Amino acid sequence: MPLLDRNSLRQYYFFDMAVRFTINENNVLEKAELVDETGAVIKDGVRGADEREFCDFSLLEDAEIPYGVRGIGCGAFAGCDWLLRVEIPDSVTSIEDRTFYDCYSLSEIEIPASVVNVGDEVFTDCNNLKSVSILGKIPAIGYRAFAWCESLTDIVIPDSVTSIGDQAFYGCSSLKDISIPESVTSIGDDAFKGSGQNTA
Repeated sequence: MPLLDRNSLRQYYFFDMAVRFTINENNVLEKAELVDETGAVIKDGVRGADEREFCDFSLLEDAEIPYGVRGIGCGAFAGCDWLLRVEIPDSVTSIEDRTFYDCYSLSEIEIPASVVNVGDEVFTDCNNLKSVSILGKIPAIGYRAFAWCESLTDIVIPDSVTSIGDQAFYGCSSLKDISIPESVTSIGDDAFKGSGQNTA
């Protein structure tokens, strides 16, 4: 696990490319970018000088977030179509809204025990996401948190959860059986519509 360094470039899978994380003064990861040896942002195979979020059609496949990062900001990895693996360190306590929105290739993820907050639409449209391990004591599954995760078959809701938001598992057509802990006292509208658990 790399240590937090706001100014360094972590080497990527090509010899002349690296992943650059933008981390703010509160140790929140705001975005990840693929850059070349000059620091120029690479987007969809094109090298350019413009600074912009690393999103739709990006080449990023593997992200190992540095230890010391306390939060992952809104939309930090949104639209990273080729993202296969993310390693979240146990220094992270919060994952904000839409962090992994539309990360089509992401198939599994582990949310460490340090995480106590997961925002809305965090994994919306992650069509290949099959397995989610939530180790943290989060209080809620947010609005559309896993909506349209059509491949999702394996998720355990921790007994710290008291509410499941509107459309949280909307369209999760492969989710046939999910255990809802007794701690859950509120289930939002259409939380399981289009999944195998419509009666929840």
